[in-house]
Amino acid sequence: MKAVTFKLNTVLAGVVGAVCLVLLLVRTFMPQAILPLIDIPNLAAVCAAALVIECYLGRKQVPKRNWALTAVLAFLTFWLLPWAAGLCSGVGEALRLGVIAGLLFTAMAFLFTSIWERLNSGKAGFLAPVCIGAVQLLSETLVHCADFCRLN
Repeated sequence: MKAVTFKLNTVLAGVVGAVCLVLLLVRTFMPQAILPLIDIPNLAAVCAAALVIECYLGRKQVPKRNWALTAVLAFLTFWLLPWAAGLCSGVGEALRLGVIAGLLFTAMAFLFTSIWERLNSGKAGFLAPVCIGAVQLLSETLVHCADFCRLN
């Protein structure tokens, strides 16, 4: 029986922390710069980056996950780190960001892990995880754009 690991949540916290630090430094030292929006495609890019990094860190085996705890830790990561970096205007906006990004990350992690299990069952190329992350990001962006166009 495999032990449940939380390396994915650690990698996610590192990636989100690095992105928050870069945005904080850009806002501090270049106040005239226009920062990117915190929207679903950008959140999906952060999630895909964390998933691909975690895949390369443990390339040979697919870890067993506790999906409820993964969702809770992703919610806490996306709620507290952007709020502490001052990227959200208030606690309510940070809480909404945490819920949306936590659900998005959990869904993307579930799909990525199931594809990763299939990749490990056979022969796969070295860049296969990057391609999976790119396709997930592209599909999430297209769904978001289609919803945006339909609403306008």
